[in-house]
Amino acid sequence: MSTVALQCYQCDAEYDYVGTAPHLARCPACGSSCVPPAGSLTVVDSVHWESANGLAKVWVKAVDDRDRPFEFEVAAHGSRGKLVALKIDGVSINPQRVDTIETLPPPITAEIAELGVSEIETASPRHSK
Repeated sequence: MSTVALQCYQCDAEYDYVGTAPHLARCPACGSSCVPPAGSLTVVDSVHWESANGLAKVWVKAVDDRDRPFEFEVAAHGSRGKLVALKIDGVSINPQRVDTIETLPPPITAEIAELGVSEIETASPRHSK
């Protein structure tokens, strides 16, 4: 048995999942599917666009073990990039509002690194109070 700490990206509810299979991919508080990947992500498609001045965009589509689609959009310049958009199960999530996304899942990072983007910022830095 393992315990996984999760947070809903829609209602911000924090909860734990205890089990051996991937979590249920639904927030127990609001029912949203806008929660972290259940199990691992499998990349199904990626698109890379680059302008003449070196600005680039990368879109990576993946599915988790519960067949939910995830879409990551990274804006980049050289080896540095920033997560600018995220869709989970067709719902747009503002990655700048969700400070629980500290790193991208390894399959997404690997896909983007193949295109030369190795440093990826995921959210705005937290401000101390």
